[in-house]
Amino acid sequence: MKPISFGLRLLAPWVVIFFLASVPEVLAKDKDDVQSVYGATHPSTFALYALDPDLIAGWNTLLRDYEKKFIAKKYHNLPVLGGWYGEGFTPDYEMLLASKLSKVLYLDNDYHDKMEISKNFKKLGLKVIKIPGGLLETPESFREMGKAFNRKERGEALAAYAEEALAKVKAVVSKLNKSQKPTIYFGQEADGLSTVCRNSPRSLTLELAGSLNVHNCLSGMKNSVLHITFEQLLAYDPDIILIDNPKLAANIPRHPLWSHLRAVQAGQVYLVPRGPFSWLERPATYMRLIGLQWLTGILHPNIYPIDIKAETKKFMRLFFQLEMTNEDVEELLTR
Repeated sequence: MKPISFGLRLLAPWVVIFFLASVPEVLAKDKDDVQSVYGATHPSTFALYALDPDLIAGWNTLLRDYEKKFIAKKYHNLPVLGGWYGEGFTPDYEMLLASKLSKVLYLDNDYHDKMEISKNFKKLGLKVIKIPGGLLETPESFREMGKAFNRKERGEALAAYAEEALAKVKAVVSKLNKSQKPTIYFGQEADGLSTVCRNSPRSLTLELAGSLNVHNCLSGMKNSVLHITFEQLLAYDPDIILIDNPKLAANIPRHPLWSHLRAVQAGQVYLVPRGPFSWLERPATYMRLIGLQWLTGILHPNIYPIDIKAETKKFMRLFFQLEMTNEDVEELLTR
């Protein structure tokens, strides 16, 4: 993917003045107020970045090159402190203690509910701020974070956007009956044959947008990302296909196997935007707010006619303090 053009940059001074006027408390804090906070998971750390990047003690893993395009350069080389992400991954406790952390933020969700994250940190004598972290709880999450880190007005601005986005989609989708909801398949990884389970936290964005996930799983596997065979995918033959791998998405239209699927024949295959983090899942962050609107517009264009380019600009300005051109947004949506 080519570097995003110079149009995507930290806001120019006159834009900053306007933005500060619109959101009274953004990131302008006295140095004495800056705290060294550790996000226990990727969603926790990324939420801290939206609230105030100066709070972050370090990243959970190295930033990818495409992520760096959306993150201010001064934060690219923060320490890598590890975290809870995927099976068996935990942070280096000695490194955490050496980092002189003031607090730990943990956005609680169904992925990590059995990991006893809070208990582990309390043993180290670190104060853990545990806040609900589900998609539907995003407004509450940002309000609670704003209170916890003395960023109330900033937290309220982010929460208000989340509330509005969720309400707009709900107002449309709640009127649909089952026959009006297209079937959908979310293909992940390089071959597109890993996917998420229907009625699981990982599939929530798909269902909130008004679609029916074709892949059902046993109850004990609901939170997993599972691999299927291509024969299973052919049997599902969904109306819509989502793909999270840019190379695969580009090759599918001329792929000898994928071309047998109705969605491919109808041109209903979509690359899930991933800048700076996935818009739908893995990691499950507040990017799902814009992802939910993007997907609802694809699924139901007649009743949810969103200008996704304008909405993306608005979202990135609020959550990342970035000003994007039309070309920047086009690249984000297609590559």
